[in-house]
Amino acid sequence: MVIKGVPGLVDRVSWSRTENGAFSVRSAYPLLCDDGIEGPCMARFFDRIWRIMAPERVRLFLWLVGHQVILTNMERVRRRMGESEICQVCRGANESIIHVLRDCPAMAGIWLRLIPRTETGEFFGNTLLEWLFTNLLAKADPSREHWVTLFAMASWWGWKWRCKDVFGEHGLWRDRIGFIRKVAAEVVSAHVAERGSDQSISRGVEQISWHKPALGWVKVNTDGASHGNPGQATAGGVVRDTERGWLSGFVLNIGVCSAMLAELWGVYYGLYVAWEKGYRRVVLESDSALVVGYLQSGIEETHPLAFLVRMCHGFISRDWIVRVTFVYREANRLADGLANYAFTLPLGFHLCNVCPDVVLPVLLDDTNGTAFPRNVRL
Repeated sequence: MVIKGVPGLVDRVSWSRTENGAFSVRSAYPLLCDDGIEGPCMARFFDRIWRIMAPERVRLFLWLVGHQVILTNMERVRRRMGESEICQVCRGANESIIHVLRDCPAMAGIWLRLIPRTETGEFFGNTLLEWLFTNLLAKADPSREHWVTLFAMASWWGWKWRCKDVFGEHGLWRDRIGFIRKVAAEVVSAHVAERGSDQSISRGVEQISWHKPALGWVKVNTDGASHGNPGQATAGGVVRDTERGWLSGFVLNIGVCSAMLAELWGVYYGLYVAWEKGYRRVVLESDSALVVGYLQSGIEETHPLAFLVRMCHGFISRDWIVRVTFVYREANRLADGLANYAFTLPLGFHLCNVCPDVVLPVLLDDTNGTAFPRNVRL
């Protein structure tokens, strides 16, 4: 069968940097960051900011620092909001961002007690962006565990204390170093506890097997495979009845495409075979939750796979009953075997009126109700 066009659809512009083909500022931002100049990858840096172990307000503050827009005296003068660039704390230098967060004696004294002496030269010698980049992308060090969190909290509190001083809110802090270490430890503990609660979801082992359809129904199992994404791709499917017998099947050597496209081609040809064979009550099973979601809920028109989902919906809307359900891979082994078998065949669609010998053991397992263990969420 040759598909020359999709009724009701026209070619659309699709954005290649998102999975659904829709433009987003987030996906376009790396293009602006990639200026072709060797140096720190700022896209990686800003992405890292939103992933560090710190409160959201601290992440936002570091994002503003990275964009060099926090309101220091130098920035106030530049915006014509002030007259003096001098630091009001030490009165010994202009109040730039790097001065506020690192070089001012009020802050430098804190850093000197937080970092090893052997690293002071590099720590105080970098420019602002190099300084942020190095410390926020610091690799784990057993001697400086959770340094990124400690660095982020120290920077945030250093700025907060300065703002309090400027506005006359002079607080008594007997041990600022101890305070910073304490709040950083609390942040880490909260993060670990939250991660532990996510991992405490009850799980157990279930025996998964293929189940025959109800009387008067047939079941279509389909699957797709791709050696690479994209890469050489295939699909396969089988139609069986309540007696667990082989009614029909197919294998499809697609050529080169993505894994998701291969899955959808499997669904399409599974529906095609069932319709052409005259079955009008069909249960369609796939082990791709994403594909099942597209078939049940629809897909954006800009999505690169929209044309094939539309074709599948065209089949489903015909004068028959089709139920689309998700199954685990253990219940879809026969379709998976057919998809892998298709790699050995020439390009194109191959109808299988009898079960190929290579997947006969899997068919017998399903016929006998053989189950396989799987760790699932309870």
